[in-house]
Amino acid sequence: MLILSEILLFVVFTTVLFFTSAFFEPLVPLKYLIKEIFPSLLIASFFLFLCFKLIEYYHYQILNQKRLMETLNLHLYKLSSDLKIEKMFQNCLEILIDFYKGDIGLIVVIDEKLKKFISTDVIAINVQNIPKEVEKEENYTYITLSPNRISSKEEEKIKKIIYEYSLNKCKGIITLPISSENETKAIGIVGIYTKTQKEILSIFNRIKTIVEIFLTHLNLEIENSILHEQLNIASITDPSTDLYNRRYFSIRLKEEFSKAKREGYPISIMISDLDNFKKYVDSYGHPMGDIILKEVANVVKISLRETDIICKFGGDEFAYLLPFSTSIEAKIVAERVKNNIENFRFLQGYVDENVSLTLSFGIASFPEHGNSENEILAKADNALFKAKSMGKNKIMIYEEKGG
Repeated sequence: MLILSEILLFVVFTTVLFFTSAFFEPLVPLKYLIKEIFPSLLIASFFLFLCFKLIEYYHYQILNQKRLMETLNLHLYKLSSDLKIEKMFQNCLEILIDFYKGDIGLIVVIDEKLKKFISTDVIAINVQNIPKEVEKEENYTYITLSPNRISSKEEEKIKKIIYEYSLNKCKGIITLPISSENETKAIGIVGIYTKTQKEILSIFNRIKTIVEIFLTHLNLEIENSILHEQLNIASITDPSTDLYNRRYFSIRLKEEFSKAKREGYPISIMISDLDNFKKYVDSYGHPMGDIILKEVANVVKISLRETDIICKFGGDEFAYLLPFSTSIEAKIVAERVKNNIENFRFLQGYVDENVSLTLSFGIASFPEHGNSENEILAKADNALFKAKSMGKNKIMIYEEKGG
């Protein structure tokens, strides 16, 4: 309709010029005007019309690019607002869906470094948005940005995920490798089921450059996030054992006690100490002592429940925070840890003889033994001291008989 209007306008404009010429040249025969002047006016008007159409086209392109760049800037600001990798990927999916006018977004994480900081290898949003009544598309449009960035193994994984999340119901699927020069870190997938294949191809080609800029920036943000996560972990982790450090334990201690008081559940603190650890250090040296501590930490970690928190408290002492546990329940946990340590053979492959260790434990609980975290911690330490003085390799609950 718009094109017809423009053609009509072009004809009217030419006709007006023709009659204007006739008005100013009244003595010139009309036949001559029609034969000589009108074709020239028609050609001149056509080229003028064509020039205006070209200007209109490029003006539209510039405005469209300006709008896309403004959108890109807003999205980049949103992307950098959260350094948590999982949240960043969720933001990324929302942005990609907005770019492509899509309906579903997935990110498949490839890089092993990234997997350490997220809860799942596949991050998805809007997967529930595909109507169940929509039939599976046999010939959906499948487009990949930079296909050389995706290996055949990764391509197979993507195909499985497409069927797993029912993306094969979409009219179009766009895959976007998120990569640096050397490696692919993740692969974004956008599913579109509300547009035609022609519209999908048009959108893909129109915003290709903008998306490439976005993905380049995303890659830099991922690197920054990994560094941020590593620094955060380093600040709360003991390097010799990979357990939490005392700083983190103090933070969690306050948090868990506040929750326990507010919600009315028990919480226990245990402190353990390696018996005669100095003797082993004197016998085998400090490097072997560090290996022993790391092995103890590994044994203890697999002996605890998922909700339990353990840290290296200092030297050869370990502190345990056990939410939802009375002192009796904490003692059951301590017995399991103690037995696993007794049955483990330390320094295998480093020394010839069998090296066995034992642990002593002190336990105190809220609200049994006090109302504050500092009070419970001090009483657990007091119980540990008594366990050591009673001959070591013992578990003592504060104020327990014989303790």
